[in-house]
Amino acid sequence: MATKTIKLEIPFQKLLNVVDQLTPEERIVLKKKLEKEKATTWQERFGKALRYLGKKNVRFSEQEVAEDVKRAIAEVRSLEKD
Repeated sequence: MATKTIKLEIPFQKLLNVVDQLTPEERIVLKKKLEKEKATTWQERFGKALRYLGKKNVRFSEQEVAEDVKRAIAEVRSLEKD
């Protein structure tokens, strides 16, 4: 099934009014959806990104990736000192 992203601009109070009209089951579904997309710490986001990249780049060894990560961290830290 193709997905399409749309942007809605509605007042927050109107959104709350709509949520108030949901059935208990619909509220549970909404809560689960929101929890999936809740704000996370940078460590959690970084871990998620690594897992995603790991699935996409299985042809690279763990050692190669670890070396790349070390180099990237060193590069970022060296920029902070300037």
